[in-house]
This record gives sequence, structure tokens and C-alpha cells, in this order.
Amino acid sequence: GLPTNPLTEYSLHNGANLISYPFIGSAPIQETIPVDAQTSLIGIMGEGESAMYTESGWVGSLLELSGTKGYWFLTNSDLSFIYNPPVEGSARKASPIRTVPVEYSFNQSTKQAFYFVSSATIDGDPLDREDIIIAYNGDVIVGSRNWYGEVTDVPAMGVDDGEAYVGYCTSGDKISFKVWDQSKQRLVDMDTEYEIIWNNLDMQMINMTSKIIPVAYSLDKAYPNPFNPVTTLSFALPIDSEVRLSIYNLQGREVSTLINGNMQAGYHSVKWNADNNSSGIYFVKIVTGEYISTEKLMLVK
Repeated sequence: GLPTNPLTEYSLHNGANLISYPFIGSAPIQETIPVDAQTSLIGIMGEGESAMYTESGWVGSLLELSGTKGYWFLTNSDLSFIYNPPVEGSARKASPIRTVPVEYSFNQSTKQAFYFVSSATIDGDPLDREDIIIAYNGDVIVGSRNWYGEVTDVPAMGVDDGEAYVGYCTSGDKISFKVWDQSKQRLVDMDTEYEIIWNNLDMQMINMTSKIIPVAYSLDKAYPNPFNPVTTLSFALPIDSEVRLSIYNLQGREVSTLINGNMQAGYHSVKWNADNNSSGIYFVKIVTGEYISTEKLMLVK
């Protein structure tokens, strides 16, 4: 191809724009893009690397723009700008991206999204640099990144041509995360503050904490109890299980079915509103596999 004129004015529309970097060298994002244009940018995506613009400046693994490469510029408004040329002889910044073990590797796709993890803790402790955040679509690994501190960008790849991308993401898929905890040699399920839905060229800032999995089935005591008219019923599942949680009156007749279906491992709670029931003694019963447990409830109106 022919070199691009370094004085080219790039006119971007609101949304995603694929453009070049018209220099032979490289330069930090915050120096090569004019300051007044940076505030109109949501972020920039390269091949498996990205940067997001925040009130505190740029965050992410993409530190510099380099000649011969193209980038997706995500904007929140139309804008036009001309790059500032790189400074000759300036040293390149070291990328925070490190190679992950083959068991957590993924295939680079032409479709990708990035999740910027501003904080991540396991049992209340922050991640270490040797820990790895892994993104899943179902049980398929679609991205991973060694934790390099706040803020770490984790890629998630979409479906592309070829068998190498079977099970990769399409719009609307739910993304889940796990962390390889190097210090304790364990793979930990993680929770995010909201459901993560994948879309191509998406960027989101998220936080994650470890999902604590109980070691045994249990049905906790209701709280409050006695109650009027709402009480909370809590239970624990060590594995994904079919659960039936029902309320019975003193005569043994089922008066309400609160849960009847498959549920994920973890700690759960559900409220029973007994506004339409008369005062008296009731029983909550949980049945899941071979585990059965019953607790007495007292409704006082």
C-alpha cells in the first residue's frame, strides 16, 4: 500500500471508526491525539489490546499507536483531528500484556469486546500480578489477561470464520469470569455487579469479587421469625441443583411454591410474602437431590 499523508484530517462519526496511524514510528496515545479530540473518545481498540478514556486519563493495555497498524476509534460524538507526529528517538513503553498459559489461551478474532476491571478481589484480598482473569462464553474460553493492576482490560472474542471460533461470542451472549489464583493454585468463579452481555466493539468498566461456593447443602433459619407478613428464606447449594422450595400449613397442605427448577451453586435467598395467609404455624421445606430439610415459621398478624 501507499503511505498515508501524515497531515490527513480524520473525520470520525459518532460510534466505531476504523482508521490508520499515518507514521512509521509510534507515540503514546495521550501525546499523539490532540487534547481537545481525546474528550470525544470512549476508547480505542487494537488487536487484542485496548484503551479507555476516563476522567483520570487513559487506562488499559494499549499505550501507544504504531505505524502500519489500524485501530477502532469509539467516539461519543462526531469529531475531526490531525495526529501530532511522534517524537523521533523516543523510547517505546513496555506493554503490560504477558503471555498466558496455553490452557487459558484464546484465538484472536476480528470481532472483540473489552472489559476494564477496575477492582477484583478473592475472599476480600486484591489479585496478584501472577493471577489470570479468564472470560467465558458458556464453558468456552474467549479471552484472558494477566492481572496488571488497576485498570486491567480483559478481551472477549467473537465468532469468526473457521472452526477455531466455535462457541465464541455473538451479540447477546452472557459473559462470565473466573480467576486463576496462582498463590493457592485454584480456579475461582467470580461475580460482577451486573450481568455482562457481549456485543462487538463494546467497552465496559466492571468490578468483580469471588463467588463463594458452600461445601454442603443447608437451609438457614428464616429471618425474621415470627414475621408479619414477609420473611426471608436462605439456603446453600454446593453444586448446581434442581430445587423445590415450598411452604406448608399445619395440616401438611402446600400453600405456596417459591422455587421449582434448576439453580446454580452458591448462596441464595427468597422472600415469602404471606399477606394472603392467616396467622399461624407454617413450614418451609427444601428438596434438592437427596437433601431434604424443614424449618418452622410463625406468621403473626
